[in-house]
Amino acid sequence: MKEFFKRYIGNKSFYREMFVVAFPIALQQLISGSVNLMDSAMIGRWGNIALGVGGSEISAAAVMIAGRFMTTFENVMIILAISCTIFIAQYFGAKNYAATKKVFGLVLKLTIGFGLASFILGFFFRREIVLFFATGVGSGLDMLRLGQDYLAIVAWTFIPYSFSVAISFCLRAIKKTTIPLMSSGIAALSNLVLNYIFIYPLGMGVVGAAVATLISRSIELSILVFYFFRHKPVFYGTFAETFDIPRDFSTNILRKGWPMIVAQALTELLAVFMFFAYSHIDSGNATNIAAVNVSTRVVELIFAFVGGMGTAAAILVGTRLGAGKIEEAKQNARWQIGYIIMMSLVTVVIMLSLIPVIQILFSFDEAGNQLLAVAMVLQALALPFLFYSNNVIFITRAGGYTKAPIFITNIPYLLVKAPIVAMFVFVYPSVLESSPFLQNVFTFLGLPVNLVIFIFVIDRFIEVLRAMVAFIVYHQAPWQKDLTKQTYKSFKKPVASSGKI
Repeated sequence: MKEFFKRYIGNKSFYREMFVVAFPIALQQLISGSVNLMDSAMIGRWGNIALGVGGSEISAAAVMIAGRFMTTFENVMIILAISCTIFIAQYFGAKNYAATKKVFGLVLKLTIGFGLASFILGFFFRREIVLFFATGVGSGLDMLRLGQDYLAIVAWTFIPYSFSVAISFCLRAIKKTTIPLMSSGIAALSNLVLNYIFIYPLGMGVVGAAVATLISRSIELSILVFYFFRHKPVFYGTFAETFDIPRDFSTNILRKGWPMIVAQALTELLAVFMFFAYSHIDSGNATNIAAVNVSTRVVELIFAFVGGMGTAAAILVGTRLGAGKIEEAKQNARWQIGYIIMMSLVTVVIMLSLIPVIQILFSFDEAGNQLLAVAMVLQALALPFLFYSNNVIFITRAGGYTKAPIFITNIPYLLVKAPIVAMFVFVYPSVLESSPFLQNVFTFLGLPVNLVIFIFVIDRFIEVLRAMVAFIVYHQAPWQKDLTKQTYKSFKKPVASSGKI
């Protein structure tokens, strides 16, 4: 037992450093997650006023449909930045500041190009995007109208966000986590206040929510740009220093990063598929869409409680690998896993305690509240497995093993979850009605005999499988690598930084 604690429980300096790194990001995610949840709640309550009984589920579902598109492309944009900033963390650890400027230039090119493409797709094909999930008949007709109105404005946020992502994640990689916290925190609080004003006093509804989001994204970018030019972090440079990137340099980084990008793209496609599956059970029932997605929003909020693990891994593990401290990096990785296991158990209790609060916030009808409660319980039980597998991905990619998401996430999803869900939703949707055994099992467990819940159980059980795969990857994959010795050999280290650390 003593050996176990020594192996997985860190010393004071480790937790002090992790707190400095992870706490600002955790607070940032907590603020953003809370604001997003309150946004959905305000839109839902407006739906009850504008559309009558059941309007909460309809309006919330409409915004969540548009939000699914936004989240999908924003997550891919983020992984484009992360796939490059793991190099910034290691070059920062190696004090090769000239290299960090080139990485920043590459990040900007990738995120801005992807952001423009996302905007064009979201703005000009908004009807097709919403109609992909909404049936366009009955309540689906209201979802189609509201979703289009929301997406027509919120798609513009891709433009400022593409700049913000590049600056924010590069700052995090060099331990400047306070500035991204401040910018996103101010933007999130501005969004919350503007949301209330535009939705209720001005009576703009979902359009008001979209306008508030666009303004808050612009505020976030303004703060980051001001800091960038005023304080000149180590990756700040002239136009030539930033964008004159040797082909072999960018090729080496992209060669390492493409597995992460492909893995994230596949993950997002699977998320879209699951959203599509849930939205087509019971012919596009708004309650199904709203309840399942609200529970997911709460998980994102809970994740903030353990937040900052991705950046913490890049700094606690990546910078040490870049400095050639391999054994120290491995020890920090073990301590980080020990921390995530302990904290994930705490989050189970938090998730369960939030159920009555979330039910009050969203004002769903009785069926919606029951479905929401069951979904949140199932989400809570899966949290420790989810946190462990994601943390292994963070650690291994900090060491350059960027194929980890493919093995840990994509393969279980593609080979197990997607085929099973497709079979029971689109091929054999009467599985519960025709199986007394499954009905008895659901009754014994106290679960409603509901196809949505059946699919959700399958969905959450896959997290157990992912954790098993993650355990194998962590112990078997060659992730303890110093990437600074493999790329950017043609640049000499400067004697001192041209910017502030």
